[in-house]
Amino acid sequence: SKQLAEAAAARTDAAGVEKLVGDMYATGMDEAAINAAGITPIQPMLDKIATLKTPADVAQYLRDDFAAGRGDLFAFYSNADFKDSQKVIAYADQGGLSLPERAYYLEDGPDGSYKKIREAYVAHVSKQLQNAGIAQADADKQAQDVLAFETRLAKASFSPIELRDPKNQYHLVKVADADKAAPNFPWSEFLKAQGVSTDSFSLSQPKFFAEVNKMVKDAPVAQWQAYFRAHTIDGLAPFLSDNFAQEQFAFYGNTLRGQKEMKPRW
Repeated sequence: SKQLAEAAAARTDAAGVEKLVGDMYATGMDEAAINAAGITPIQPMLDKIATLKTPADVAQYLRDDFAAGRGDLFAFYSNADFKDSQKVIAYADQGGLSLPERAYYLEDGPDGSYKKIREAYVAHVSKQLQNAGIAQADADKQAQDVLAFETRLAKASFSPIELRDPKNQYHLVKVADADKAAPNFPWSEFLKAQGVSTDSFSLSQPKFFAEVNKMVKDAPVAQWQAYFRAHTIDGLAPFLSDNFAQEQFAFYGNTLRGQKEMKPRW
């Protein structure tokens, strides 16, 4: 009887999961409802960004955003320890750029192609902010702030070629030492927010994270807010109304990758 009960429960659970997946798919395909909702589904996230006032608020937002599975200022993940494959450790890697790599921010590129892409990126960010209800003049200003913010990250980042060197992908530190090096963004508090208990981790690109620590304190909070808004909107644009999804494709799909048309919603 116990085995029969367990089997029945498993069937019930499977049916529940199947229904949940079906409901999710149907919701994702309901274009009329999605278009009617517009920015509403992520408005609470944007409202939270609007409340930030101090560097401490910025640091807390980063902790919360990563804990919710959304953080993209840098990469945070687990992997085998490069120097002891029997261990799995936490890694923090450089990130936060919307364009493919640092050269797109710092060079004009072949025939000025990188410069043109930067200009297109600023126009794209402004358009998405306008889609979210921000007036054009303010959206244009915030888009320039996003580019300036990401350019600062790019200057502190390794190039793809430099990242091929394993020593640029691994830098084991004690959490206490990481805290001393980053008083504006204590790593012990970040790790606690992620539910990670460890005395060491790989702070893989120290120069990049030193810059992040400085930016938490000296980058204007309004610039952080513009960056968070742009990344929140673009990260979720494929699941929002057509104006967000189509604008995201126009830049990332067409301008950057040369794709001719969007994949259908299904």
